[in-house]
Amino acid sequence: MIFCVILLCCLPLSKVKAQTTENQAPNQRVPVVLDGRVLYKVGPSKNFTAQERADAISALLQEKLDKNLLKGQPVNVALQQQGEQTILKVNGRYLVSITEADLMPGMMPEEQAEIWQEKVKIALEKSLRERSLDYRMWAIKMIAIALLLTIIIQCFLFWLSRRYRRKQRSQQNKGSLQLLGLLSLNAVTWLGFIYYSLSLFPILRRGLYHVTNLIENTFTTRMFKLGEVPISLNRILLIIIATIILWLLSNLLTQFLKQRILPLAGVDQSLQDAIAFFTQYGLLFLGFLLVINAGGVDFQSIAILLSVIGVGIGFGLQNIAKDFISGLILIVNRPIKVGELVQVGNFQGLVQRIGARTTEISHIDRYIITLPNSQFIEGEVLNWNRSGLTRVKAYVGVSYDSDINLVYQVLQAASQVEHPDILRHPPPKVKFRGFGENELRFRVVAFIQDPLKEPKVRAHLYDKIEKYLKKYHIEIPYPQRDLHLKIPEISPVLQTWLQANGSDYLLQNTLKNQIDSIEELTIREEYDWDAITIAMRGENGIEIKDRRFQLKVFPKVFLGSDAVNWLMKHEKSTHEEAILMGQLMIQQGIIHHVLDEHDFKDEPLFYRFYADEDSPPSTLQVRQKNRYADEVGIEPEDHPLIPPENDDNSPQLD
Repeated sequence: MIFCVILLCCLPLSKVKAQTTENQAPNQRVPVVLDGRVLYKVGPSKNFTAQERADAISALLQEKLDKNLLKGQPVNVALQQQGEQTILKVNGRYLVSITEADLMPGMMPEEQAEIWQEKVKIALEKSLRERSLDYRMWAIKMIAIALLLTIIIQCFLFWLSRRYRRKQRSQQNKGSLQLLGLLSLNAVTWLGFIYYSLSLFPILRRGLYHVTNLIENTFTTRMFKLGEVPISLNRILLIIIATIILWLLSNLLTQFLKQRILPLAGVDQSLQDAIAFFTQYGLLFLGFLLVINAGGVDFQSIAILLSVIGVGIGFGLQNIAKDFISGLILIVNRPIKVGELVQVGNFQGLVQRIGARTTEISHIDRYIITLPNSQFIEGEVLNWNRSGLTRVKAYVGVSYDSDINLVYQVLQAASQVEHPDILRHPPPKVKFRGFGENELRFRVVAFIQDPLKEPKVRAHLYDKIEKYLKKYHIEIPYPQRDLHLKIPEISPVLQTWLQANGSDYLLQNTLKNQIDSIEELTIREEYDWDAITIAMRGENGIEIKDRRFQLKVFPKVFLGSDAVNWLMKHEKSTHEEAILMGQLMIQQGIIHHVLDEHDFKDEPLFYRFYADEDSPPSTLQVRQKNRYADEVGIEPEDHPLIPPENDDNSPQLD
């Protein structure tokens, strides 16, 4: 019904549109139509335009069909030569004269007239047959068969659509190209059925021809000129379709490059995104130039278009251009990367995607923040991942009656409670921050590598601190005010009682509790070299074996890179701290380079424990031990495997 209404509405406009097109292109050849079928095309003559000639011929043929052929008169299409002109007649009536504008290249007028004579005769006979009862019954059967096939195709498409929708529902996805393609096939199937059904009947086929002719004229009519090239809607749509296909192909190629090729090169995720970004937009730029060049638009016209776009950017698209350039800077310089925790202004979250104009950040509350790229270039950006360490701070206030040394030890012990995310190296630290209005202020700092685990680690610290403070009877004060009451009658009695019982009793109990608490505290030293050495040489330690380099075999050695990885995994240290621990182990005489040529490095260099030496240490090794002993102020032994620890002089990390 909707299609029929559109058809009826477009019928009055078809002639107007055709005349407009003819006026714009006077030398254009126009088709002669009978019952919606194109027979041949005629050109202009001396006195008539091509459109006028085609309309007159089409009307005459339709008249002959409606009046003469339906009355049972025979079809007689004859040729006649009048002077130099060849004339085509139907049942003795003039139809058309063959002019030079009608001739095909290299064809004589007589040959052209014979071809047209045959086409007109076949078209008239076919139109007469289509008006018979047998043909109408056959057309109805064909429509029924076409409808059945259409319904079968629709059922199959509906089944595929439900399948994809169920798949999307399980994946929590709301749209896909598959569903869009199925919807397009659904529409094309029904349009094909309607077109086929209307084309079976002559009267409906006439209206269908006028509608399609109107649409064709609409798309082929010149809209404007870009330089010397006329631009029509048809050319614009072709360029748009080619651009969409180019976009899809560039996306597929970029995804293939990003998922299959770049991971083989071993580059990180951020560099992969940068390479994929420039590859995609480079292909789009070059492909778009090829598309518009193939569409007939020359590069001089492109320069005019780009100048217009530049003026538009200068007036109204400054922010978009600024964000696009900022996106290029972010991709090239990479101040932030995908997966990093950043804070921009009041927004904090993980970087999910760095686009051409905007960057998406995932907040901890699971919503996405889209920020312009210019904010990351012009504003201050806090990147929690770049340093490799994140401080977790917990602030504690205790009563003024508390012993500062006791509080320090209690907080140190609480911060050293084992947690999978807290690093041992650098170790947690406790600092006395000053005097508050009602409290002594302390700060506990622990170090982690994953900034996203900061809330969980902070909750762990506060939980352990609260339990340790209760265990050792350290008071967390409330906001308080002192109230002094002067009662002469009760003051002497209270003072006498406190001197006799209360004051000494309370003081003794407080000191006793503090002394008992100090005896129960256990604080782990920063570097327990005995335990570290035993663990490294143990069953789950580093691989110690005989290794060959060139022509020499070095017995019972390990690699410096293996030691760094082991310290990072088992001692929960950062990469820098692991290297520092190796250097300290060399200084303390625990390990050494097999040739005593290198300090400790994260490289495949050979190192050995002094405990694995088969022979007494060399003179150089003894000299190194003695120099270390002089630095820390201890007496070296004759052959120390592990020098005695000195808590006061061991290196500390702030």
